[in-house]
Amino acid sequence: MLESRLAGRLAGRLAGHVQAARASWVAQVVSWMDMVDLCRELDDCLLAMETPPAEALATHDAVLAETIRCGAWLIHQVERGNPDISASGQTLETLQASLEMLRILHRSRHARFGAEELEAVRQRVFHAAA
Repeated sequence: MLESRLAGRLAGRLAGHVQAARASWVAQVVSWMDMVDLCRELDDCLLAMETPPAEALATHDAVLAETIRCGAWLIHQVERGNPDISASGQTLETLQASLEMLRILHRSRHARFGAEELEAVRQRVFHAAA
């Protein structure tokens, strides 16, 4: 797995670029998409581990949470200002879809569900017991 400290520092640096006051919209979008890619890499690393260590899970949780926070802020700014972000290769819709994907990744790995809640979801979604 990417070393936790490096992943955290990289995420923090990218977050600064996403929310930089003087950065262009395109640069902000590209920086956030780089954060999304980092989250995917971290998630792939966790999937490759039989039993991920607590430190890897904590890094994954923190980086995802920061990326979700930055993405929500960025989308709000794009919706409010309606800038041209086409040079980034993204649209408002792809940003929203990426944010939703991150939220799903976060909930699937870090949700604090009890056994009863989890069973209720299984019943509702799959109509079957575990």
